[in-house]
Formats: sequence, C-alpha cells, structure tokens
Amino acid sequence: MFLRAVLLPFAWTRLLLLWVAWFGGQMSSSWSYPFPEAARRGWAFLPGTALDAFGRWDAHWYLDVAARGYELRGPLASVQSNVAFFPLHPWAVGALHALLPSAWRGEGSLFLCAIAVSNAAALLGLWLLWLLAREVTGDDDVASRTVLYAIVFPTGFILSAPYPEALFLLLSVGALLAAMRGRFLLAGLLGLLLALTRPGGVLVAVPLAWLAFTQGKPRRRGALLASALPGLGLALHAGQLWRITGDPMALFHAQAAWGRSLAAPWQTLLHPRDFHAWLGPLEAGAIALVAALSAWLLARRETRVPGLWGLVSLLPVLLSGTMLSSTRFAAVLFPAFLALAMLARRPGLDRAFVATFSFAQAVLFLFWSRFFWVA
Repeated sequence: MFLRAVLLPFAWTRLLLLWVAWFGGQMSSSWSYPFPEAARRGWAFLPGTALDAFGRWDAHWYLDVAARGYELRGPLASVQSNVAFFPLHPWAVGALHALLPSAWRGEGSLFLCAIAVSNAAALLGLWLLWLLAREVTGDDDVASRTVLYAIVFPTGFILSAPYPEALFLLLSVGALLAAMRGRFLLAGLLGLLLALTRPGGVLVAVPLAWLAFTQGKPRRRGALLASALPGLGLALHAGQLWRITGDPMALFHAQAAWGRSLAAPWQTLLHPRDFHAWLGPLEAGAIALVAALSAWLLARRETRVPGLWGLVSLLPVLLSGTMLSSTRFAAVLFPAFLALAMLARRPGLDRAFVATFSFAQAVLFLFWSRFFWVA
C-alpha cells in the first residue's frame, strides 16, 4: 500500500512541480522578494536546476539557523532575526550536513540536505497518515484519499520545501497514532519533538491528554504525565532563547517583528494585520475550511481526536492577529483531509477535489518559483 497510496502519487506530483518550476523560468521574478539578489539572478541556493524553486522566502531563515545557529540582530520586537524560527528542522539539516565530507559542504549541499530531510519526513508522515486514517475509519479507500488530498492540497508543495511542515506532519500524526494505540510515552516524546518544530506543536498536548484521560484508565497518571511532555519541549526551547538573547520572553517577542502579537480571535478574523490583497481571502478560506471540517470530525465519536487536534491547531493563527501564512499552516492540518476523504465517497466528488486542488497547487507553485509571496 505504501507504494500505491503514498510513494507513486508523491513522486508524480513532485515531477510535475519540477516541470512547473522549469516553465516558470520563462517568467519575470517578483520585485518585492526580500532577498533581491536571488530574485535578480533567478535562483536562491542551487543554480541551474528546477529543484531550487522549492527554496523560497523563509527557507533562507531556516537554513541560516542550520548553518550558524541563532543570532540576535537587534531589538527582538522590531528587527527580524532567525530567533523567530523553531529549531528541530534546522538541527536535523545541520546534523545530516555534518555527515558529508568537508569538501562537499556548502550552501548548495546544505540546501540539498534540507530538501532530503523534508521529503523523507513527508513520505514517512504520509504513510503514518494512511495508517491513522484507516485505523479511525476502517476503510483503505478513505485512507488513500486522505493521503492524496494532503499531497495535492494547494500548498502541499511545502512538504518538499526546506521548511518544518513535513516534520510537523510526521510528528503530529505519529504522536496521535501512538496515543490511540495506548503508547503514551512514545506519543509524549513525539509531542516533545513536535513542540520544537513549530509554535503550535505544543498544543498536541490537548488531544494527548484527552486520550490519556479517556483511554488510559489502567495507568492514567503515567499517560497524563506523558501528555505534558510537549510543554517540556517548548520550555526547553524558550530557555535556550533566553540564554542566547538575555530575554526570558524571547520566544514571544521575536514574533512581533514578523507582525504577530496577541489578539482576540475575532479581531484576527475580521481585521487581520498585513492582509494580502489576493491571498487574504485564500488564507481566510483555509482557516474556515479546517475549522468546519475539524468540527464535523469532533462531532463523530470515531474521529473525535483528529477533530480536536484540527481545532486546537488553529489557535496560534487565531491568536496572532494575522492570517499570514495560513495556507501553508493548513497544508499539514491533516484532519481536514481526513474529513474530505470521508465525504468524497462518490467518484465524481473525489475527482473534483483532486482536479481543483492540483490546478491550484500548480498555479501557486508557479508564482512561488518566481519569488512571489504565496504561503
């Protein structure tokens, strides 16, 4: 099943994305890209290959952490720095890069290591997603559709980019699947790693605690303690940033330079900061889609845990005052894909989802490859 449900659709879509990137090479680059030299020359990390198209925007920051570690470049709240980015993906990239012979090391090889880490995590994460979807629905076809929708989602290309999204998918699915099978210590450890991957990762403690309370009766205390491990992961990262910057609240203050600060959910929805003229409606739509589908899952007993995870995962966006990057964040909120797969039992509806998502992904990746802001 791994070959048919995961590897083949993933490989075909990535080949098509590379073709889209090659085609996009005939277009002009965005004049507003924050690294103008890369936009002028037409590549960011790896010249002469369409593979470079995956390395845009925040890829520079994650690779900067992998190469040099965290660096304070000015007041946290007003000067953008790599302190705002979480460490697990850069650590993994740096570790793989360190295994290479010294003569091979450089910016290009670091980028290739980041691509390798992301794609390996994506394949494993999608396979675990297939297992989780089959476990909660008992239906192989639903499981395969869930994986396919995750692959062709409009911003699903981010799973192959040097971003932490693929690791986030792998660890979030793995943590929930382990807890659903009663392996709460493993679930907690995966949750700890998840909390080092992206700001919302720590919230996996909520569905883990729910499962520990409802299913861990013979050893409930140990299960509940394990569900608190994601909080430990976030605390360790906060402590690391405190040591580096001297600011005990650096974890939060660093986000202000990127336009994120505490706001009421209704303010974020109705009056978001940095509302993008044409991406804003897509970002709002992505949040609404995940919320509605997760709520539908929450109302069903067999899918309650994925539904709970989908809803709590939206909190970092709703409390940040901006919906910027929401389409990217939504790409790994797998409960939405599970719900769509359960609803699309009719072949016509399934084909409509795949065609719409695939076309949108090709268009967005075309712009992404030419240095335009997409996610």
